[in-house]
Amino acid sequence: MLALVPVVHDVKTMLTAGYWLDEAWVALSVRLPLGDLPVTTASTPIGWTLLLRLVPDADYLRVVPLAFLCLGVVAAYGLGRLLRWPTRWLGVVAGFVCAMAVLLLPAQQIRHDLKQYTADAAVTVVLLALGAWTEQTWSRRRLGVVAAVAATGIFVSHVTAIATPAVFGGLLLVTALQRQWARLRDVVVAGLGAMTVIVAVYFGISARGNNDSMREFWVGSFPTLTELPGYLSGHIGDLVPMLGASALVVGGLFIAGAVTLARQGRPASAIAVLLLPVAVTTLGVGKFYPLLELRTSHFLLVTTAAVAGLGLAGLAHGVAALVARRVPRVPSTVLTAAICAVLLTIFGINNGRWYRFDGNDPGFYFTAIGATDIRSATEYVNTHRSANDAIVMNGLAWYGFAYYSRSDKVKLVAPADNTVGWQVEMPTRSDLIVIPHHDIALIHAKIDEALALAAQRGGGRVWLIRTHVMWETEDWQKVFTDYRVEQATGGVEPVLLISKK
Repeated sequence: MLALVPVVHDVKTMLTAGYWLDEAWVALSVRLPLGDLPVTTASTPIGWTLLLRLVPDADYLRVVPLAFLCLGVVAAYGLGRLLRWPTRWLGVVAGFVCAMAVLLLPAQQIRHDLKQYTADAAVTVVLLALGAWTEQTWSRRRLGVVAAVAATGIFVSHVTAIATPAVFGGLLLVTALQRQWARLRDVVVAGLGAMTVIVAVYFGISARGNNDSMREFWVGSFPTLTELPGYLSGHIGDLVPMLGASALVVGGLFIAGAVTLARQGRPASAIAVLLLPVAVTTLGVGKFYPLLELRTSHFLLVTTAAVAGLGLAGLAHGVAALVARRVPRVPSTVLTAAICAVLLTIFGINNGRWYRFDGNDPGFYFTAIGATDIRSATEYVNTHRSANDAIVMNGLAWYGFAYYSRSDKVKLVAPADNTVGWQVEMPTRSDLIVIPHHDIALIHAKIDEALALAAQRGGGRVWLIRTHVMWETEDWQKVFTDYRVEQATGGVEPVLLISKK
């Protein structure tokens, strides 16, 4: 299954494409001193950001989300395998189906960006698998492993704070219903220990990323109770293409997966997977966590796929068992595997357009890998500029320009009034003029300032670098009517030369 990852995913493009806006500030953090990490990690988990520094070549940082994507596939196999199946080979089949559902999920194909979303998914499925493992053979040691992984997981995924209460909530409810008071005490102690670490890490480190700009950015993802029905209907409809099948099919298989968990001796795990959407909905209404947003809910999509795969295996096993009673010569395990293989093949064919996705096809869901190219623009200008030139850029290009200007020193500036809460300056570059926000009058003023600076320096040229202008194109065209504009490079985001008419 891991060998299929580079078959399904365009790993080469994933690892080598230039960083786009949201990725650029993440990548830029590795150029700053380690002591700045608590500030530069911003909304990204500090442990995840720290892992980036272990990558020898900073142009290949996406190996970290790729590694977590692979871990999610392995964890899904464990979730399916660790149930109380009648035979070992049925467990292998179930694990394979769960893993393939995660591997082939369309949502996975667009999560090639340098962000923590694949870690969110991997940690969630790992915790669910460990919960099933604990139910398999109860012991304090196994319970301690779940608590330890949860306490560690919060450093690489903030979603750990959602998945951990769900897993321990399932264990708590089942042990209480079964009146196993000694086990109940152990669950409470282990759960409280894990949550104490999670709360401490969140309020001690992670909460600083929850600034005013970030809350304003996500305000549309927090419905009120009265808005909730319509909000859920609309957003579930938007996410269905990322699941690769209709909402009715996915929902039915998800419920079948929860039932399979309970029937195969993992009732606490069944409760845990049902608690996850309840917890996410509650947090969304409470304005704590964006509800059903594609990126931040990636863990929920992957978990749904894994549980739906489990439901498929359970239903296939039920059908195979009925057939085996009538035709004893047909092994139920073989028939189960055959049914699952056929249905997974159909699923893969129907979603084939997503595989080898590199983000550069307008017919697919938008992702900025392949649609922006601040790296080429920065490297071209830094190579061809003279000492008399001035460089003007829009504010969205600044993080990428600072990162790819490798020979120039960068210095942290914090706090800053933006979603990440920090900015950088380049003290050795007096030729740079940044347009901090989009405004026609401000664009005019900054271009005029750059022209004056170039003239003051001895008649140099004025370079213009822009990125993420897809919603600003019309306004830029209005500005350009007042200047002579020449295109210096090709590509998706060409560099321009600006001069007076």
